[in-house]
Amino acid sequence: MRKKAAALLALSIAFGGMLPTSSLAAETTTPAPILFKAEGLSKQDVVKAFLQSKVQATMTKLVDPGEQFKIVNEQNDSTTGTYHVRTIEQYKGIPIYGSGQTVAIDANNSVYASIGKVTQNLARTLIPTEASLSQDDAISIAKQGVESQIGEVKNYDGIDSKLMIYPYKGKYHLTYLVKASTSNPAPGYFHYFIDANSGEVVNSFNKIHEVDTSSLSPVIGRGLDLHGTMQSFPVGKDLTSGTSYLYGASAAAGKTVPMATFTAKRMEEFVYLLGAAFGFTGYEISTTNSTNFFHDPAAISAHYNSDKVNKYYQVIHKRNSLDNQGMPIISTVHIGVKWNNAAWNGKQMMYGDGDGIRYNSLAGGLDVAGHEMTHGVIEHSADLVYQGESGAINESLADVLGNFAEMYATSEVEWELGEDITTPNIPGDGGLRSMSNPASKKTSITESGYYPDHYDDRYLGTEDKGGVHINSGINNKAAYLISQGGTNNDITVKGIGKSKTEKIYYRALTLYLTSSSGFHDMREAAIHAARDLHPDKNGAPSPETQAVMDAYSSVGVN
Repeated sequence: MRKKAAALLALSIAFGGMLPTSSLAAETTTPAPILFKAEGLSKQDVVKAFLQSKVQATMTKLVDPGEQFKIVNEQNDSTTGTYHVRTIEQYKGIPIYGSGQTVAIDANNSVYASIGKVTQNLARTLIPTEASLSQDDAISIAKQGVESQIGEVKNYDGIDSKLMIYPYKGKYHLTYLVKASTSNPAPGYFHYFIDANSGEVVNSFNKIHEVDTSSLSPVIGRGLDLHGTMQSFPVGKDLTSGTSYLYGASAAAGKTVPMATFTAKRMEEFVYLLGAAFGFTGYEISTTNSTNFFHDPAAISAHYNSDKVNKYYQVIHKRNSLDNQGMPIISTVHIGVKWNNAAWNGKQMMYGDGDGIRYNSLAGGLDVAGHEMTHGVIEHSADLVYQGESGAINESLADVLGNFAEMYATSEVEWELGEDITTPNIPGDGGLRSMSNPASKKTSITESGYYPDHYDDRYLGTEDKGGVHINSGINNKAAYLISQGGTNNDITVKGIGKSKTEKIYYRALTLYLTSSSGFHDMREAAIHAARDLHPDKNGAPSPETQAVMDAYSSVGVN
């Protein structure tokens, strides 16, 4: 039965030692070097003064660009007593796409770390700030572009626009950035930059990567997943009708996060809108079985995996869902026809069934779910631009943290991505990517025919959005070495283990990286994160920080 959800998963329902001391000479913690200090200012003003100090003075001022730096996120870290901010740059109050910095301040109000380039010469740059094109017109133009690529879209999963200054090919454009999420007739997370006066498409890319739920009672559902394993998972049951739905609340670490799983089967025939609050098109999955037994293995796998990955972020990183604000976690299975992919489209995770030749259903990979859900975490933190080096870091962090989520759920340490979704029809494919040995995987894009694992060998072409998947192996290899250790390019790395490594990378992502960060920024962010958690002693880097330094040196990122 098709039903329409009137509200957004309103499941506010209840799912329900001594430290050793050293006998050696006392160690002293070495403070991080000071980059900037200003007396008598608030932390916010220290940040702005520091960033403004990096703007080169100009004698020929053509325009007053207004306040250049805007703080968009602040975090006080009780673990280290430090204060972290994320900023964007703006011109006369309009944000500049791809700009941004992270700044860290110690307990003495001094800046000790910062990542992100500062835009120069805004006072000498004339940029239009008045739009003659309406926001609705910009959305219409973007829709035309989307539908020229994938066909008519009857219902968008979500579409919004925002006025932005867009630096492109050496020029600043006043644009509307229109983001459009689709699942039918093809999955997509389209970004269109529409000139706010001429209506020209400056640039575009695809970033892809009626139940009243408040009346449902929490119960445990059961079913066989894609691997034939009986799984248990949280669902919601209408006690009046006896029908259970794949709605549930993922509960851990004192928090509950709503989650739901849908099917896209037969959407070409019966498309309906599942409520404006959901912003999603699909079919609910239900059962009237008295034992709450579900029969769609792909949906069961997706629902179960979403719960496990969310619990990883809740327990290990104290994160409240993908946006850290408790947003619902939505998955849809059976996307497209024999679609060999999975994706995050800005609203939900989407899983294809595979072609049965190279891939089975993508919903069967716990690490695949971890990867796609981590794209959601990335979008709500550093928001790494999905092109070139920043796109490769985006893909790598989805691999790294997604793989750590799988390890958390299974208690098994392994470093392959997608090994559970490949078929035996192609000998030796063994998964999508290898983190321990990226160069073991073949690709037709690079000259060598293999994925690179050293910065000097990175792909510099335009395919794969500038190598976002191909070059991810460089950072993946560094993460593997930090955790497990080993010798790479004659540099030996002493591994520090999974637990320390995952916290370093999560901290680097959420506190230090910016939307335009590349490989060298990733190294710097990881070093800052390691130093925060494991301070230098007696002027020497901690073993954890040294492992980060050595690992990145071994892959050519210095």
